Amino acid sequence: MIGQLLAGHYKVLEVLAEGGFGQTYIVEDIHLPGNPKCVLKHLKTTSTDPEILETARKLFRKEAETQQQLGDHDQIPRLLAYFEESQEFYLVQEYIIGHPLSSELLPGEKWTETQTIKMLLEVLEILEFVHSQGVIHRDIKPDNIIRRASDNKLVLIDFGAIKQLRNQKSVRSRWQQNLTLVVGTRGYMPSEQTRSLPRPSSDIYALGMMGLQALTGVYPHEFQDDPNTGEILWEHLTFVSEELAAVLKQMTRYHFKDRYQTVTEVLLTLRELARSIDTSAEKATISTTTLHDLTLEWQEAGEIKIRKILEKQQSKNPGKIRIGRDPLLCDIVVPDPTVSALHVEIFFHSEKQRFYLRNLRQKNPPIVDGQLLLAGEMPLSIGSSLRLGQQDFKVSAITCKEYPNGYVPREYSLVHVGTQNPVLPTARIRKVKKPIKTPPPFQFGSPAIILPSLHKISPAVGVCVAAVVTTISGLVFSNTSNLGNTNTQQNLIAQQPRLCRVVSPSGGRYLAKLRPEPQTEVGALKQLSLGEKVLFVRAKGDFVKVKLSDGTQGWIFGDEIQPCDDSKAF
Repeated sequence: MIGQLLAGHYKVLEVLAEGGFGQTYIVEDIHLPGNPKCVLKHLKTTSTDPEILETARKLFRKEAETQQQLGDHDQIPRLLAYFEESQEFYLVQEYIIGHPLSSELLPGEKWTETQTIKMLLEVLEILEFVHSQGVIHRDIKPDNIIRRASDNKLVLIDFGAIKQLRNQKSVRSRWQQNLTLVVGTRGYMPSEQTRSLPRPSSDIYALGMMGLQALTGVYPHEFQDDPNTGEILWEHLTFVSEELAAVLKQMTRYHFKDRYQTVTEVLLTLRELARSIDTSAEKATISTTTLHDLTLEWQEAGEIKIRKILEKQQSKNPGKIRIGRDPLLCDIVVPDPTVSALHVEIFFHSEKQRFYLRNLRQKNPPIVDGQLLLAGEMPLSIGSSLRLGQQDFKVSAITCKEYPNGYVPREYSLVHVGTQNPVLPTARIRKVKKPIKTPPPFQFGSPAIILPSLHKISPAVGVCVAAVVTTISGLVFSNTSNLGNTNTQQNLIAQQPRLCRVVSPSGGRYLAKLRPEPQTEVGALKQLSLGEKVLFVRAKGDFVKVKLSDGTQGWIFGDEIQPCDDSKAF
């Protein structure tokens, strides 16, 4: 098709996308001054049957009419032409210059509430118009939303999956049903859409999942779900106001009847929330600034140690946290003899708004995410792995919070967390209106998990994100999930040390899903906590079958467990 001239007007320049029923190209209109670029969608049929061709022709015309109708909106591409050649069908649309929203929603990078609400409102206003025309988009996702370069507005594209509401109950031929079968994208697509039964609330669900992605920095298909209700578990991944959390939860309910039924309902609620945030900001007597922090974890002498690194905090070299064996030069001192005296430094790049690791040694270079860093620096993300000599580190969280202007962060102290492979809880931190009393630490065979006080830190409502495990002014968390285990149950694993495995979820997560069968995405037998011990049964592809201390068996990903330290087991 490249270089071909269609309808005597449109010269094909390049392929933009390919799908099951055709391709999308960038073309230029050689009949207009300047040869402006357009988007051409090519709909193919695989049959020469006259009846099927006529059905395809009707569907094609209906899509063209709908696209022309929707093109009246400034944030939806206009239909420029449609035509048929050699029993194949073509749509020509306005070409939007800009970048997809997916390039802004990067893994591990999280938006503020204000940014998230602004994005939701803008897309909802487009969707309100789309739904008012009797159309369900069915593929709302970041790749189908373009930030237009000319005015920075969001534009909703790719209506190839549209379905007229008024035709939803009509009888369709087998070929027509196949055309509309399971259109959508994993993670953004609700349960009813997987059964080819989309509703307006299906678009609301998809947009709600985009909101969760923005706030948490986690792709929708990576979220855990409640095995009993199917609801998404996400609040432990971020700080969020109760009001916005309530909106997003109702947008993303598992069952469509429990969601908002119209876009207008969501718009009214979010607009009111946005107004209250604006009013609160106007009344605020203390101006704030946003500071980022990074949580670094490693094992030392059989203990898990945690260090938080805050942007602009005090250190031996302002703006940099240095790691090595020399206590005179380094902020984080590691006794491992394979670590250099002054090995690396971590710093926050204010222009790129990311933490970076810089190599300070020509010999004995660090390894970052499996890549040897011979010189220079590399960006860090949640889940990044670092190796200095034989010492391994992991970035378990990167967060940003708001602090009063002029706040000077003090250096975080090293945190003792307990013996090797501790069970870390998933803590949900919510906005509170009453003082929180600090409970005493709970002992269950190893030191209690006590996270540090944050030295005068008072994060404001509307902060960017929070780590999976965090604390407010010395809160104490203990995981009691294993308290019911009897000695007999523990011995089930202790008696077979070679088969002992410890749960170690990937990507900085603290829970792993125990599945009834491998390759199963929906539902789970239960959630396994970081550090929980299980027995290896057998492997199958990327999955491993394990047995719990209570006898339950199920499957988890092979990279979510690692061998136990036999000398420390029980």
